[in-house]
Amino acid sequence: MAKARPFSPDRGSLLPSRALAIRLHPPGERAIREGHPWVFDGSIRSVDASGPPPQAGDVGVVFDRKGRFLAVGLYDPDDPIRLRILHAGSPRKVGAEFFAQRLRSAMERRAPLLRNGSRERGYSETNGFRVVNGEGDGLPGVVLDRYGESFVLKLYARSWLARLPELVDALVQIMAPRSLLGLVSRRLAADARCPAEMRAGALLHGSDPGSALPFLENGFHLEAHPLEGHKTGFYLDQRENRQRVEEEARKLAWDHDGLRILNVFSYSGGFSLYGARGALRGAGENRHAPVEVTSVDVAGPALRQAERHFEMNGEQVGRARHRTLEGDAFRLLGDLDRSGDRFHLVVVDPPSFATRQDQEAGAIAAYSRLTRAALPLLESGGTLVQASCSSRVSPDSFYRVIRGEVRRSGRQMDSERRWGHPLDHPVGPPESEYLKCLFATIR
Repeated sequence: MAKARPFSPDRGSLLPSRALAIRLHPPGERAIREGHPWVFDGSIRSVDASGPPPQAGDVGVVFDRKGRFLAVGLYDPDDPIRLRILHAGSPRKVGAEFFAQRLRSAMERRAPLLRNGSRERGYSETNGFRVVNGEGDGLPGVVLDRYGESFVLKLYARSWLARLPELVDALVQIMAPRSLLGLVSRRLAADARCPAEMRAGALLHGSDPGSALPFLENGFHLEAHPLEGHKTGFYLDQRENRQRVEEEARKLAWDHDGLRILNVFSYSGGFSLYGARGALRGAGENRHAPVEVTSVDVAGPALRQAERHFEMNGEQVGRARHRTLEGDAFRLLGDLDRSGDRFHLVVVDPPSFATRQDQEAGAIAAYSRLTRAALPLLESGGTLVQASCSSRVSPDSFYRVIRGEVRRSGRQMDSERRWGHPLDHPVGPPESEYLKCLFATIR
């Protein structure tokens, strides 16, 4: 079982930082004035620094052609994104107080989620959500997620390692976490200069929370596994779409004597739980109406966590039959078709098929194959829910693929609804917009 290793951000091996004077070519200046948070290496005309060569985490101060302040950010001489902009327009000092102000603003942005959200629907408080979404919250390269009383900080840029003491101070001041874990992206973990504790998962503050972080989401008791799972341990970005799946299942259950739900790429069963609860509520007094949910994933540990989630929420979904199928999704979809299985609601939420632009064509082909494999399993009048988490595939391309496969199958798509990022995942530049989700009735 993975265990976080205690780590002090003040440890002396972390690089010091100082201010650099940076001047850009005209297109770079224009991009900053238009609000873009990244400065690429090719946009930089000069970097003026006294003393040793610039290091990751140095504060870069950008001046325009007339010597006026333009922006300030964090510099990394080895990253294609040389400077991640923290503030533009007027001079600001970068430090713990600046980060605290950013955190306060992020929490204010999420006030509607905390104030209304789940309670209006009659559920318990939701205490699992994203607190900081990188560029969308003015802290490019930083993600912070809350799971109950524990917080998970994930860094995507080496420049943040030198600022970690100030960032942790601000987090403790504003959030008062019982536990604060630190993670880094795979790219950063591959860098030998990244502290070993951060590569494996570090305890930055507070008590050791263990390997499973409990939290609430709309009345469900859930667990995140930050040291072993994807992202920071759970897919918080699909919370609103999970709620929509619950409502869809409730409506479908009104019209059917029982409901069958298929969740492909189920991970730890979030969509499965919501679908089961919706179907059971839709069945109402008809307690003999069968509700069956099938979760499909290639990862056995994820499916075992899905089973645990059903056990943890037995009072709400215990009457539903939940089965898990472990293996390749494409193969299992074919097996289900050949065995004659049919479903009223099919959810297809695959991992990102494209992390680079040159993978776009392959991703589109994969979405096409998935739609083609899922359609035969869907009852006429059933609902297809299909999502993409790749920023390299545009919304138009993604939705066009699905519509094309429905048309080629000889079926008809009705009541198409599209959804993007939830409240706690604000979008920064267009490159950071990744989440797309389609709900459609298929006849």
